[in-house]
Amino acid sequence: MERIKEDRPITIKDDKGNLNRCIADIVSLFITVMDKLRLEIRAMDEIQPDLRELMETMNRMSHLPPDFEGREKVNLWLQKLSNMSASDELDDSQVRQMLFDLESAYNAFNRFLPLLNTDQPGLCFPP
Repeated sequence: MERIKEDRPITIKDDKGNLNRCIADIVSLFITVMDKLRLEIRAMDEIQPDLRELMETMNRMSHLPPDFEGREKVNLWLQKLSNMSASDELDDSQVRQMLFDLESAYNAFNRFLPLLNTDQPGLCFPP
């Protein structure tokens, strides 16, 4: 009944206590994607998987607001990358903008963290 009240599908199992791991995964994925861009890794097929995983991990964090600016920025870049072929590369301007957007999203996520009660169970659902 709790799942129905919270509008969670039955296939998503509540894994109490994994919020800290979820936070660590999100931070790690932000840093990974930004580092790739700084190391001039620009091909769509090298950036998109980590960016998609970042989006999926943020979506699993149930207390992250639906209108969280970081989620919106990551989603925007996922849409842009989905219009590219695997071998297409981001140009200098796109890399600079993506880095700016990801750094802004990462900073917004870090500002959000102190608002969380990390002792509260069920905030991040497993994939």
